[in-house]
Amino acid sequence: MHPGKPAARTRNERRHCGTLSVAKTPNFPMPARRLLAIALALSSIATAHAAGKPVIGMSFAVETDGLFSTTLKKVSVTALTAGAPAEKAGLLVGDDVVAANDIPIAGTAGGKLSDLMHGLKPGDHLKLRVHRGSGDQLVDIVVGER
Repeated sequence: MHPGKPAARTRNERRHCGTLSVAKTPNFPMPARRLLAIALALSSIATAHAAGKPVIGMSFAVETDGLFSTTLKKVSVTALTAGAPAEKAGLLVGDDVVAANDIPIAGTAGGKLSDLMHGLKPGDHLKLRVHRGSGDQLVDIVVGER
């Protein structure tokens, strides 16, 4: 690293996908593994497969404010399950989640969002404020059940 030059950023510093597996990334330092664990926890409720489990039906990418940080910077919807609650509520691929149940995404610890997602039960409402195009919209998702 040279003085005055920004340090090179790895792909994983810029964006962490909720579908990555900690087991597939054994060489990450522990804080990055923790971040991937948070992303996995968030995506597990979003794409639950077991009977009786809550399901939302979306995948997303999580961006933090640095490699060793679990502080969220951005959450973007990357995929939706056809016919699942997220799609039925009007969520779109490419939406940037600004807040979840009035908890702002930017500056929030990933664990706080993970706790919110894991506390959801079938029939609960997950209210996402998303940035789409030039404005924000409220998407009210009623959590489904598998």
